[in-house]
Amino acid sequence: MRHKPVRLLILLLLLALGGGLLVLAAYVPNGRELVTLRYLEDTFFPKAVSAGEAVYDAHNDALYEKAGDAAKALEQDYSFYLDAAEGTLTLCPEWTDFRFKKDDVITLGTGASFLLLAGEADVSSSGAVVDATAGQETPDGTALLPQHHYLAAEKTVAAITVTSDTAVLSLEGSYALSPSKSTDYNMLADALKTMGLFKGSDTGYGSGYDLEKVPTRIQGLIMFLRLIGEEQAALSSTAPCPFSDVPAWCQRYVAYAYEKGYTKGVSQTEFGPSLELRATEYLTFVLRALGYSDSGENADFAWDTALSKALQLGVLTAREHKQLTEQPFLRAQVVYVSYYALDARLKTTGKSLYATLVASGALDAAVAGPARAAVTTVRLR
Repeated sequence: MRHKPVRLLILLLLLALGGGLLVLAAYVPNGRELVTLRYLEDTFFPKAVSAGEAVYDAHNDALYEKAGDAAKALEQDYSFYLDAAEGTLTLCPEWTDFRFKKDDVITLGTGASFLLLAGEADVSSSGAVVDATAGQETPDGTALLPQHHYLAAEKTVAAITVTSDTAVLSLEGSYALSPSKSTDYNMLADALKTMGLFKGSDTGYGSGYDLEKVPTRIQGLIMFLRLIGEEQAALSSTAPCPFSDVPAWCQRYVAYAYEKGYTKGVSQTEFGPSLELRATEYLTFVLRALGYSDSGENADFAWDTALSKALQLGVLTAREHKQLTEQPFLRAQVVYVSYYALDARLKTTGKSLYATLVASGALDAAVAGPARAAVTTVRLR
């Protein structure tokens, strides 16, 4: 009987800790103890308290994280509306398409509309974002669907984060941009276009750059001819085109390149102009533009080792080689490689490709110089 008060105290403590099942193991009505008091004091209670503290800490951490997210959202909303009040937002009174780069954040307020035209992006908001095309609300953190019309609902600030190397968004309403420090392929494309080395396609948005698309063999060949300063010669060529699958608009390029021995077909009758261009194939073109050969008895490299050869020669940096080896090769990468190839040295003269093109008259230094000076994005090292 002298242990009964102790058992009762243990029972009350265990009940307070929610250990109802464990009470049965510590107290029974016949007066027999299943565990000792020392075990309860030295082992059970310390473990129970430790477990309780862990649950408490985890709960508190979750609360702090939730509160932090809420505070961040409020700060974002406040910042956006402050910018709106100060008139520092960019206003698009009608649908306007813009090019963005990876990790750029575009913030829009109530009533603003947006449309993903190319690339990939996620959206988060402090309120509701409506997918007007699908007729439903878009969950927070959802990837935007291409060609879907989205609308920021009442009392909503929506933040779009670009998740691909480049993206094209069409916007209507006021927005603010928080630019990232990612590689700006759009800037490089602008510079090449100004220099006349990149002209894009007839796509009706994103300046026709199509940086989000996979390049084709004909696109790679045309870029190669521009890099060696022979595009005009190709367009003036009267050589016959030996391939039956080449569209009329690009027959001069293919006929000229074939006659000069710059390229071959995928067969005796087909060139394969729309086939996918891989990184190794485009670097083969670039190395040829620099005076290196991948044919004959004294070849400098083989087409399937073009990437490693470019790294060895310093045409590519280690990070560029890694990216081209491991990641998808898109028109964005064609632009990137082409731009920085201008700094590479020719095998025969030791002069840069850029200096060679200027000396030959293929590039106008008065135009090309300022275009290159305007590029501020950092090369991958």
